[in-house]
Amino acid sequence: MKKNECTAIELGTGSMNVYDFGTAKLHAYKTNDPIDDEVFIIEKDGRGFVIEYPCFFANIAELTRYIADAGIQIESIVAAYHMAGATFLPDTPVYATKEADVYGHEGGGKALIDGFAQAFGDAFDASIPQVANYIEGDELELAGVAMKIVRNAEAFDIEIPELNVVYTLSLIHI
Repeated sequence: MKKNECTAIELGTGSMNVYDFGTAKLHAYKTNDPIDDEVFIIEKDGRGFVIEYPCFFANIAELTRYIADAGIQIESIVAAYHMAGATFLPDTPVYATKEADVYGHEGGGKALIDGFAQAFGDAFDASIPQVANYIEGDELELAGVAMKIVRNAEAFDIEIPELNVVYTLSLIHI
């Protein structure tokens, strides 16, 4: 599959590229926010999980509407590097490694959040979610999709063999 083999959807503030892998879909949300962020939804049989958080309130509202309109039942959020934006799907269980949790609440990730909050003011959601589930091993399955967790000093990357993609800080490699 090539990166341009997708359905492109303009949403107003951001845009969504939907890649259909047959057994599952990757929804890649380009926020078009001041930090040019991306958020990813992995969907299989109407169930899904989110990789990372949108951190600007306009994107939180837009992505929440998109999920509802698409009828995706979001079961969890995986927070590897980006933890700002906890008002997004606030009752959804959050998964992270202990290292990523420290990075987001006390380390370099927290320092970035504080800097962005100062730079962008009320448009930026500096709230940080509580991690409900620590990823202990190197494998995880959510919404029927198996992942491999690749740890690093600050957080972790994610391999999704079923989609033949790898998530590394704000990028999906297809």
